Amino acid sequence: MKKISVFFSCMIAASMFAQFNGFNMKYEVLDLSTAGKIFLNPIKAANKPAGQPYINTAFQWAKIERVKQKALMRFNVYADEFEFISPKGDTLILDKLSDFSPIEFPDAGSKYVLTTYTTRNGKNHTGYLKEEHTEGVFTLYTQENIIFYEGKEAKTTLESARPAKYAKGEARYFLKKEKAGVFEFPTSKKQLLDLFPSQKEAIDLYFKKAAVNLKDQADRIKLMVFLNSL
Repeated sequence: MKKISVFFSCMIAASMFAQFNGFNMKYEVLDLSTAGKIFLNPIKAANKPAGQPYINTAFQWAKIERVKQKALMRFNVYADEFEFISPKGDTLILDKLSDFSPIEFPDAGSKYVLTTYTTRNGKNHTGYLKEEHTEGVFTLYTQENIIFYEGKEAKTTLESARPAKYAKGEARYFLKKEKAGVFEFPTSKKQLLDLFPSQKEAIDLYFKKAAVNLKDQADRIKLMVFLNSL
């Protein structure tokens, strides 16, 4: 596969046009026929890991925010980056910029956003999350997961070689609250109270009324309805 760091030669002209018209426009259109330096993936076919770094290997038509034309794209889950097909048939890597987010796949009914999120250990990361559901001021996201396992060579005749492989891992979920950021979705009442300590009484009552499994998608959405009502 070929990988590039994408540069857009039309940006200077677009910027001059924007300034001339009295407004600031960083990007007007993604020009898929313009590319920077291209280099080959050094991994040889003979050493290619088993499995795939994708949930969906097929390229599908996608629409990028603030970009006029559609493009054939797919999401490399392991690398956390989008690939697209240029008019010349090259596989290129989309620059990881907020200007090119969200990315929608109309046929699949899916939408990805590039955002900064906080994991349960308090660390911040920036990457792509898949939008699942919006309820008032809350939005539920899925973080798809592909794990890479290193291969192992057999050192003796008694050992078996183990090829490197990609395997689908357990997804993680994130909750966005307007003006409050994006944080990992709680999987227990304690974690929920840590996120919303001022709502302890209401949360205690919510869990007393019915059994709640925050690892279940239906219950996650019900919780969003409840939180939005507070």
